[in-house]
Amino acid sequence: MTSSRVIIEGLRSGIPYRETAEAMTVGRQDNLKSLALLMESVASGRKPKAWGQIIRAQYGEGKTHLMHAMANLAWDANWVVSMVSISKEAPLDRLDYIYPKIAANTFRPGSTQPGLEPMITEALAVPYLLAQSRSVDLTERTRAILDNLVRQETGLTELVGDLHGQFLTLGELKRIHRENFGKPLKIPSTRIKDEICSYLALVDWLIGHAGYQGWLILIDEVELIGKFGRGGRARSYANLGRFLSGVGERTLSIWAVAGNFQTDVIVQRQDMGQAPGWLLSRPQEAKDANLARLALDELSAARPLSRPNPEQIRELVERVYDLHQEAYEWHPPVSRDRFYDIVRENVSTVDARLRTWIRLTLTLLDLWFQYGVQDVLVSAGVLKDLDLSEEKTAAEAEDREDDTGAIFRRRIFE
Repeated sequence: MTSSRVIIEGLRSGIPYRETAEAMTVGRQDNLKSLALLMESVASGRKPKAWGQIIRAQYGEGKTHLMHAMANLAWDANWVVSMVSISKEAPLDRLDYIYPKIAANTFRPGSTQPGLEPMITEALAVPYLLAQSRSVDLTERTRAILDNLVRQETGLTELVGDLHGQFLTLGELKRIHRENFGKPLKIPSTRIKDEICSYLALVDWLIGHAGYQGWLILIDEVELIGKFGRGGRARSYANLGRFLSGVGERTLSIWAVAGNFQTDVIVQRQDMGQAPGWLLSRPQEAKDANLARLALDELSAARPLSRPNPEQIRELVERVYDLHQEAYEWHPPVSRDRFYDIVRENVSTVDARLRTWIRLTLTLLDLWFQYGVQDVLVSAGVLKDLDLSEEKTAAEAEDREDDTGAIFRRRIFE
């Protein structure tokens, strides 16, 4: 399939392939420059004020597309990139659920095969790796994982799987350690969800020793934390704050959130005060209140993406016009200038979102190409913002604790 066909198919399906991001990024140079400067700072060893950025825009205004352009920028600078969307399977209030998704969707520069294994293999080839590892702050569990990985004898596949989120039980880890070193492993039992920040720090360290400049984690659809109850949102803010405060020496994160999240969730539900307060009311989570405040401040301060100006919209429409011809080897019945005028005449509002312009452009070209008909009536409506109201039943209105302190998770995103 030609690159022009890949771009058109990506635009039609809503899948922003790398080729699509390279060809269709217009008017986002300031955002890309800002990220480039941040990556350069981190790669040189300087610690930024915030280890990430928030992208805020209305639905259909190009957040996801920009994130893929950022991925291209990072790959070109020899960074490893991970991409994940918040979802039922990857909820932000549980890092032990989202970490395996991050690991499984990690790509090194120039590769289409995801996963951490190539970086782990490259790092393990570095001489005296264990001696160098003493500078990284790890828990006893992740230190044991690294020690046994470097041994490269018993359990290598299982240990790599553990770093991918297929977590070993403590008994399994102790068995591997005894077989590798001939002595028992004496470490305390811990909860995996309390180990995730150390896992991130270890992967960050391995990526650096594998020869890459850094690790960029792209997290989309952050607004879906608005579907949580108060406790789930509070924990989600705290976890976002963890990333922004730094989970490693070379890890940056980009967070894409819908434009209406600020008013519909943070303001209307009074999260600026209530989310940190909810954490403070729970002794085991009180320490996370400042992390939640950091995330809320960054979310509130994020400037919306600028709307493309008429010249930029015209440039994008004409690019699609040219690429469609090249992809399918045909010629539209009207010139580029006339085609833009037709698209503009059929857009319902002058401030229509970018996705509306692109979809209308493709629809007209597809109809002309398939049916050879020019005089068709096509109009574009108005894109609606995502409904961010909580999804709950009477029995699941709030997170509840039983007598043992276990959390009953609310059923969301269903």
